[in-house]
Amino acid sequence: MKPIFNSLIIICIFSGMLVSCAGSRQGSASEQEDVQMKIHEKPDVINYASLQTQDVPDMASRGTGSRGPLTGIVGGAVSLATNAVKQMIAKDKKKYNADYSYGLTDLYFYDQLSIEGPFDPLGLQFSGFKLVRTFENNGKMDTALTAEFELDAANPYEILNNAMFRLKLKSLQLNYAKAKVPGNNNFLNMDFEITFNSSYVNSQGALFKNMELGKFYFFLRKAPLNKTQPGYDDYYASLAGKKLDGQSFIVPRSFGYYVVGKNNAQPSYSQGAYNITVNVKESSKNTFVNQLIIDNSGKLVDALGDQLKKKIK
Repeated sequence: MKPIFNSLIIICIFSGMLVSCAGSRQGSASEQEDVQMKIHEKPDVINYASLQTQDVPDMASRGTGSRGPLTGIVGGAVSLATNAVKQMIAKDKKKYNADYSYGLTDLYFYDQLSIEGPFDPLGLQFSGFKLVRTFENNGKMDTALTAEFELDAANPYEILNNAMFRLKLKSLQLNYAKAKVPGNNNFLNMDFEITFNSSYVNSQGALFKNMELGKFYFFLRKAPLNKTQPGYDDYYASLAGKKLDGQSFIVPRSFGYYVVGKNNAQPSYSQGAYNITVNVKESSKNTFVNQLIIDNSGKLVDALGDQLKKKIK
């Protein structure tokens, strides 16, 4: 009896290993995949007319100074939104990990020129962006992921006074994983790393190439993959409106000139050209971005803030 009993134990263990090794139907969804990113722009993202007047004191009056009305110059309002490299697969990663990236270049942060300065927020048109990953599923294109992020305009004074902005999640839907998922696991962990970069020239003629303005991070832990699983809809509904970790400077306007008449041009500042890169990391294990960097990302931005502003002026 003992040999039979031992054989039964071995069979049970082996069967468990087969179930564990077998991939989930929601995993390894990477056949003929495509990743797309779309920027959202709209005029008057910040309604300055609705903001209360702020008094900025000078050294003499301590409260009577005022900048006056914001002044902008009409320019080309629409971003070209050129697709950057978007599909990066790290072949040497562990079998339960996957990486891919999105990118857009030739974007404009503002819908008009300015004569006020590099951080004039008038005409801010960036309102957010959407990520989509599709793949071929049994001969048809299927959607694996949609994620939409938007500008957090809850505190417009932070944008106006500090030249900083933040992001929040609008919606997210995860249907399939790119990473391999064991058959006994219907959950996935994901990290989003969002980076804003800009190239510009200041009024002194100094050129700054591909300067990082800020980073944002969004983390999903134990995100359900099976739509029939209890709590699936509630999980993703609960994500809406969540603020992302990190912050970024608003895009600096590059120094240039605008035409005011025949053979006559005056100094001005551009519409703020910038790029966005989004790196996504999937895993059925908790192996992710260095948490120490995440926890201190705000401090790093603050520490670099004065130095960046000095270079732009």
